[in-house]
Amino acid sequence: MILGVFSNNEPLYKSEARKIIEILKKQKIKFEVYNNVKKAKCDILIVVGGDGTILKVVRELKRQIPILGVSKGVKFLTEIEFGEFEILLKRLLKRDYKIEERIRLACEVDGLKMPNVLNEIVVTTSKGGGVIRYSLKLDGKLVWRDSGDGVIVSTPTGSTGYNWTAGGPILNTNEKRFVITPICSAYFNKRLDIKNRNVMERVEESKIFSDDREVVIKFFRNIRNRIVPDGRREDRIYADIKIGDEVTIRRSKKNSKFVKIL
Repeated sequence: MILGVFSNNEPLYKSEARKIIEILKKQKIKFEVYNNVKKAKCDILIVVGGDGTILKVVRELKRQIPILGVSKGVKFLTEIEFGEFEILLKRLLKRDYKIEERIRLACEVDGLKMPNVLNEIVVTTSKGGGVIRYSLKLDGKLVWRDSGDGVIVSTPTGSTGYNWTAGGPILNTNEKRFVITPICSAYFNKRLDIKNRNVMERVEESKIFSDDREVVIKFFRNIRNRIVPDGRREDRIYADIKIGDEVTIRRSKKNSKFVKIL
């Protein structure tokens, strides 16, 4: 087994990555250190850093190499903490672990393809842009019309992020489903609607669908929008949306692989 090691540029993680490298050297384990994961050729890639580092690696990997996330403190995407590494390394070398495949999303904005995402696609207005008016279709069938600050289409992995803070449900990371959650919706939010003095009905917000569905968001107002993949500023698209324009989201053909050792 050949292990790979990659860390972000923060001093803390660089320091911890050096400690991991020393452990691997001491135990005479074959490994490679990568400054650019696009060139990675290893059996398992140890990624030292937080959730942002994991998302960067997933986006840039050219091969479907299983990722073992190592961090300090609680993170959603990392599997183990620094202090556990040396102990759990024995299990890793004995192949006492599982590989979990997680779905990703692909997105097109008027034919322009965006990077595949592990967490979510967020469609929202630019600062001060006003309210989005849109419809949402699944496989060509209308699901809802809405006005608000936008909409989140999230994978199970990303369901613990923006989706959750916006009121959406959390899914298990190995599920083959995705969740759609409006942001500050005019019509859908977690509340009780009083129909009359004696009857109240709960207005549902998020929708969960199987991963073989195609989502199309169609706009009914000329507005400047942001389409944000995985929260990455450098990948945002600022689009002058016109009435009738569409954003299409579907499951990516490529999954991401993660090492589950705990």
